Amino acid sequence: MTDASPSFRRTALLLSGAGALPFIGLVIAMAILEAPTNSTAGLWLQTYAAVILSFLGGIRWGTAIAAPSSSPLPLAISVLPALAGWAMLPLAIILQPGPNWYLGYALAFALQLAWDWRSAAVPAWFKPIRLGVSLVVISSLIGAWAVQTYLF
Repeated sequence: MTDASPSFRRTALLLSGAGALPFIGLVIAMAILEAPTNSTAGLWLQTYAAVILSFLGGIRWGTAIAAPSSSPLPLAISVLPALAGWAMLPLAIILQPGPNWYLGYALAFALQLAWDWRSAAVPAWFKPIRLGVSLVVISSLIGAWAVQTYLF
């Protein structure tokens, strides 16, 4: 695998950081908006979390098909982030609404980060970017839990 150019790395950093901005903005919206708009911001946050988990799983799918192994396991488990995100969404909205689902999403992002951090398939230069953005995302989701628990 060739190393990424400084321009490529900078672009990855900017796009990754930009992808974290909706997490921050939606938590702020949950905290400052009146009902029912604050709940709508929470729904958007959960939906965005599911989308980004799907995106992260797609990255793992891409790394699995770029370097096929004799085992189909990496390909099979690459769909787990998307399945987790989308499984939590209807549960959180329809069956059992409440703030704890934000913690579930935070856990999913933490598990994804741990998986990426330990993986040789993720380039070493990208791991610090993933760490920083993931900490922002996880903190935002915990913040959403706190907002819904204590301010709603």
